[in-house]
Amino acid sequence: MADTEAIPPALPGGSPSEDQIDIYTERAHLLAVLVALFGGVLSYADRSNPGWPVLYIESPAGQLSWHINPEDVWLFDQVPVIEDYPWDRHTTVAKYRRVREVIGQLPKLTYAKPEYGRP
Repeated sequence: MADTEAIPPALPGGSPSEDQIDIYTERAHLLAVLVALFGGVLSYADRSNPGWPVLYIESPAGQLSWHINPEDVWLFDQVPVIEDYPWDRHTTVAKYRRVREVIGQLPKLTYAKPEYGRP
């Protein structure tokens, strides 16, 4: 697949250019990998941001959650939507502590490390 075809358009009208892929979209791609590994749900339970679903992932280290830009929801088409999914009240600091814990638990899935040279 060519680079221009690698990212389906988030909005009708064509593929986004490099400068249109913002930080939320970059993060959403990485979160799509996490949800593929661990499973998760989308919920529109945050009343303060009703248009932005929250992605919940129940990782081995505990619950993780992020708001997803509505333009990036297409990345999560396979994720079920659950109304009023329970948030465990974790803070951002606790969430990233849990992320670091998960990183330590994951097996090394790639050999592409600088000390090994190019694959």
